[in-house]
Amino acid sequence: MKFSLEPITITKELILNKIPEEQIMEHYLGVKIQKGLFRSPLRKDQRPTASFYRDRRGRLIMKDFSGAFSGDCFAVVMERFQCSYYMALQIIANDFGIIRRKDLTKHKPKIEYSGIKFEEKEETKIQIQTREFNQKELN
Repeated sequence: MKFSLEPITITKELILNKIPEEQIMEHYLGVKIQKGLFRSPLRKDQRPTASFYRDRRGRLIMKDFSGAFSGDCFAVVMERFQCSYYMALQIIANDFGIIRRKDLTKHKPKIEYSGIKFEEKEETKIQIQTREFNQKELN
């Protein structure tokens, strides 16, 4: 078996091929990925104002309806550690064992990964039902 000592290029695609978005979100946010509102762990939130959804491209997005934050798992890491996109990739890769960098702190997960794949329901169908006007409506 041959081992390569060449440096590995860390990309978003490499990370997402090895780690689900849900696991990255749960690791750094400390909340289970599920439908419904929750208190944003990225700020002091008195009321549940944040939720998860999938965007048009299928990415898992955390949205804080206070206007404080909206982004994917990489944006969550950038916000939490106040770092660049490149550094966020390095942090995630180091924390999940894709690379080993002694100059980076290894961050333990805030909660154990639930293993749940976040799926949104099909689009809601809005239908109308026609009827005759009653006398009150006609008046």
